[in-house]
Amino acid sequence: MKARLTLKTRFTLVAAGAVAAVALAITAVAFIAIRTDLQNQVRQEIASHAYTAAHEANKYQGHIPAGWVPPHTSGFGVLTQVITSAGAVWAPPGYAGELTPSVAAIDVAAGTGPAFYANAHVNGTTADVLTTRLAPGLAIQVAEPLTSTDAEVARVGATLATLSAIGVVVATVLGWAVARAGLSPVTRLASVAEEVSLTGDPSRRVKVERRDELGRLATTFNAMLSGLQRSLEAQRRLVSDASHELRTPLASLRINVDVLAENPDMPSEDRKEVLDRVTDQVAELGRLVASVTELARGEPPATDMAPVQLGAVAAEALEAARRDWPKTQFIASLNGGVIEGTAERLRVAIKNLLDNAAKFGPPEGPVEVRLTGGELTVRDHGPGIAEEDLPFVFDRFYRALASRSAPGSGLGLAVVREIVACHGGAIAAERAPGGGTVMRLILPCHPFRY
Repeated sequence: MKARLTLKTRFTLVAAGAVAAVALAITAVAFIAIRTDLQNQVRQEIASHAYTAAHEANKYQGHIPAGWVPPHTSGFGVLTQVITSAGAVWAPPGYAGELTPSVAAIDVAAGTGPAFYANAHVNGTTADVLTTRLAPGLAIQVAEPLTSTDAEVARVGATLATLSAIGVVVATVLGWAVARAGLSPVTRLASVAEEVSLTGDPSRRVKVERRDELGRLATTFNAMLSGLQRSLEAQRRLVSDASHELRTPLASLRINVDVLAENPDMPSEDRKEVLDRVTDQVAELGRLVASVTELARGEPPATDMAPVQLGAVAAEALEAARRDWPKTQFIASLNGGVIEGTAERLRVAIKNLLDNAAKFGPPEGPVEVRLTGGELTVRDHGPGIAEEDLPFVFDRFYRALASRSAPGSGLGLAVVREIVACHGGAIAAERAPGGGTVMRLILPCHPFRY
């Protein structure tokens, strides 16, 4: 399995590669420019020698004697010789045979070819040679060894290569330093994420010291951890509160069951009374578990949201409430609109409001239900909610002092608030004029779309 490179290593390699490519391009251009300049200097010297020779030849007015060689044009490594159109070579003493004329050079002497530069081997050394016409039937060749030029080009190339290598090394070191400094927030973020993953404790935070994209990433990560911490704390509170609330009805249910088990000869009237209590306690436990489950569900997935006819949902909830509270009179006016939501959860919320009104109002009611667009009001005519209890009636397991003797777990209104919040709405409890309570539920409503 291939080892994976870290982000810091990849960043460093990319920086080093980019600098190496730029350095290589600059080195190549500089090397070619310097080599061309040195070659041009050599050719200028060769051209100067050729011009001097041609100036000496002008003294003969086109009748250059056989074997003539320009004086003082050879030496210090420079070779000057004359060639004829027949291929004969007139070279200075001691230089004969060192530079053999080519066919192109003979064509220049014959006047059928242009002057040109070419490289040739002179006495085992590479030289740059200029061949140009001197007189009818004659051409002059000037050769200068490239030994010093090649050595200078090699030195320049080595210097440029060394500088490029140093530049790449420096760029690598700087790239590593920049990557280390720039990615340090990511390293800290990864460290915190690993620690949270290992310990399950989301209370750790990443220190934010910058305002760039990495700083925003750290801030967003901290916000995510805060949300996770709140969610876990809410979950723990829910489990703790639910276990506390379940303890009492379970203990009572166990006592009643034990009474039935230990007294098989109990009179039928007493047995019926105990069984009724057991039935009520089981129903209460069912409602409590359903409420806890509803609270634990949280926000529904986006795929569960769809256009919902609020009036139809309210009518179904009202029908269920009339079935559960047959003695209570429900007076309803339903003219609802369409909202984006989950019909099942909205039905639970409205049913909880109706149950709450029937429970705390007079046994016969009435409970007044009015739905207009996305606003639903449910009013009972009971004792109402004390002013000091109004801010807390939607909290989980909260029960006002005056209602603690009534059946229930204190989760119904908390479930309503959770469902309404998931649908982008609001819920409020108000003291009604003349007594009783008004629950006002408002949901975002839009025209029905076919």
